[in-house]
Amino acid sequence: MEVAAAAVAWKLDTTIIFPEEHLLSRLFTPSLAQKYEQLYQDNGVKFIKGAKIKHLESGPDGRVTAVKLEDGSSIETDTVVIGIGAKPTVSPFDMVGLNNTVGGIEVDGQFRTSIPGIFAIGDVAAFPLKIYNRIARVEHVDHARKSAQHCIKSLLTAHTHTYDYLPYFYSRVFEYEGSSRKVWWQFFGDNVGEAVEVGNFDPKVATFWIDSGKLKGVLLESGSPEEFQLLPKLARSQPSVDKAKLQNALSVEEALEIAQASLKTDAAV
Repeated sequence: MEVAAAAVAWKLDTTIIFPEEHLLSRLFTPSLAQKYEQLYQDNGVKFIKGAKIKHLESGPDGRVTAVKLEDGSSIETDTVVIGIGAKPTVSPFDMVGLNNTVGGIEVDGQFRTSIPGIFAIGDVAAFPLKIYNRIARVEHVDHARKSAQHCIKSLLTAHTHTYDYLPYFYSRVFEYEGSSRKVWWQFFGDNVGEAVEVGNFDPKVATFWIDSGKLKGVLLESGSPEEFQLLPKLARSQPSVDKAKLQNALSVEEALEIAQASLKTDAAV
């Protein structure tokens, strides 16, 4: 999505092909994805959804000329960006202990493996995600930096605290000069349970994930610095929140005020 936003800004004919039903299905709800898809289309990006690539075609000089899809259709192109993710190469470290469920090197809260003196951090580490009481593997630069800092602190000091990471994700697109809509959204927490979307996408939108009455995760776009600072507090505290009040909120600001008030209510209890 970020590459496409940049490419179309350079006046390149840009098409995104993906097998899912909507953009960023691992985070976006269908409703939120539809809003971003429309924004991208308004900027000139084309979509081919629910599609799989069969192979790439090349010309006499070996350069790519087209993308052939499994349904037999073909899209002419001279540049292909493949963004399909990657699996960590952890099999060489089988002797130190792997977690086959999340596909990483198993470590404890200080990133120690089962063998003394051997540590694993970043994308390859299957670590205890304390806030949700489960083993996780996180592919994000924020975690890469923080896991390294925590590990080194444990090595060099008497520090023995368990790594307490709060999942975080963000994106910034269409921020070039002359853009009709600059996009910056942040997400904190866990996108589990029921999603409540607030805002008309002009100029901002928020989505709250509520599970068993608790606020588990929140995404906000185009928020103020103060509003963005509130997000990790909400996600970490997981306050009890009135879903009906959020659903009836007339603006993102009102919804965030409701969520913030729930922090104080929980604290008082």
